[in-house]
Order: sequence, then structure tokens, then C-alpha cells
Amino acid sequence: MSKGRPKGYSPYKDITYEELGDWVGRKSMVKVSKSWLDALIGSPTPLVATATTPPTKIHTIKEQSPPKIEFKLTNLNDE
Repeated sequence: MSKGRPKGYSPYKDITYEELGDWVGRKSMVKVSKSWLDALIGSPTPLVATATTPPTKIHTIKEQSPPKIEFKLTNLNDE
């Protein structure tokens, strides 16, 4: 009795970029791996918008530090 996925199984399917554009639209945001993108474009620098490509809005989430909690230590075992 074998366990796991059958030989040759892959959770991925191949589609063309054109088909992907038909399904999600040419202007849709798609999440990709940073390392994959860096390898694809050849450098870790951000993409620069050209005159033919309108700039896209990228929303970033700023890390917020948790609120500080003030407290006072009291020793109840004073004799």
C-alpha cells in the first residue's frame, strides 16, 4: 500500500499568458515570488513604469508597534 501522490502528479496546470489575461484581465494584480521575479528581471530593483505603461498603485502595510503597557511592581511580601 503506497502513500502520497501518484508518480507524475503536479498541482499545477500550464496555460498561456494570453489565456491567463482572458481569465483575470491584463491589469489584474497577481502574487508571485519575489525571488522568482528577481531572477526573471535580473535584479532586485523595483520595476520602473515606462511611458507606455501607466504606473500602478502598490499598497503597503506599515508595521505598527504594539501599544506600550505601563505597570508598577509591588512586593506583597514586605515584613
